[in-house]
Order: sequence, then C-alpha cells, then structure tokens
Amino acid sequence: MGLITLSDHVHDIVENSIKAGATNIKLIINETRDKFEFCVEDNGPGIPEEILTRIFDPFYTTRSKKIRKVGLGLPFLKQATEMTGGFVNLTSKKGVGTTIKALFFKSHIDCQPVGNLVDTIFALLLNQEINWYIKRCFENDCYEIDSSTIEKHLGKINTPSKMKLLGDFLKELEKMLKDGEDNI
Repeated sequence: MGLITLSDHVHDIVENSIKAGATNIKLIINETRDKFEFCVEDNGPGIPEEILTRIFDPFYTTRSKKIRKVGLGLPFLKQATEMTGGFVNLTSKKGVGTTIKALFFKSHIDCQPVGNLVDTIFALLLNQEINWYIKRCFENDCYEIDSSTIEKHLGKINTPSKMKLLGDFLKELEKMLKDGEDNI
C-alpha cells in the first residue's frame, strides 16, 4: 500500500472520495511546526450506517473481493494518527457526503514524515472531472487553489507544458508558504 508519509494518507483518503463518486472535493491542510492536520470533505453518496460501524476494521471492504479482500487505508490512517497522540474523525450522511479529519503530532517519535505535498496536490488536480477547492496552510500563511481558477488561467490541463506550469506554480506557492511570505 505504501502509506509511508502523511501526504500518502492525504492522497489515499481523497482517492476514496473519488472512487465513491464525489464530484466536489474540498481539501484543507493545516500544518504547524508541531501539528499536521487535514480535512477532506466530499459530496459523494455518503456511507450507510451499517458500514460506518466497520469502517476502521482492516478486514472489511466494500470493494469487490476480486479486486481487494481487505481495506487498509482508513485503519492505517487511524493507527498512524493515534500513534502520535492525534485522532481521525469520520462523519457521513447518506446522500450528502463524507468528511474525514485527521490530526498528527509531528514532534512525536512515531509520526511519519510529511512527504511531498506539492506532488500530491498536483496529482489530485490533474483529475479534472472533480471540482477542487484546496487550502494549504503552514503556521499562519495559506494559499488556496480551485478548479475554476486553474481553468481560467490555464484552461484544461491537457499538455505537458500546461502540466509543467501547474507544477511550477504549486512549487512556488509552497516555497512562498514555507518562506513565510505575505500576500500569498
């Protein structure tokens, strides 16, 4: 499965939303020197109550047994958060959508490295079937990016040159964020 960084967990949870049929996904990532938290909110079909009770069971999955016999993403997320003193909270309403919040304490010895959030965000944004809203904060500085802004400035991301522009733009936003520049 390869969930070795916190950005891997972010990607895995967002992929769950996509596989469930969400068309609008809101991703908020807040990071400080000691904490890393993310929230994924989607407009998918929601999770039925009988599934919610087993959602963190590693030997339970709703996918076809021909494809996958176990579901490990959510149990791994829960274990990873709790090992740092954090938590994962999942709420869902059938026909409305699902929200997952996870908190990690980075200073804990068992916390995984953050990983490459720029590449994670870039990979997600390449799925243009989804209406994205992404907010990324480090300490008190933030940037926001959404599907309509990307389309307004770049159109469809359908060529290598547009992919490079988007990737370079995200790298610059992240650099400014980590450098603490104002007016991001």
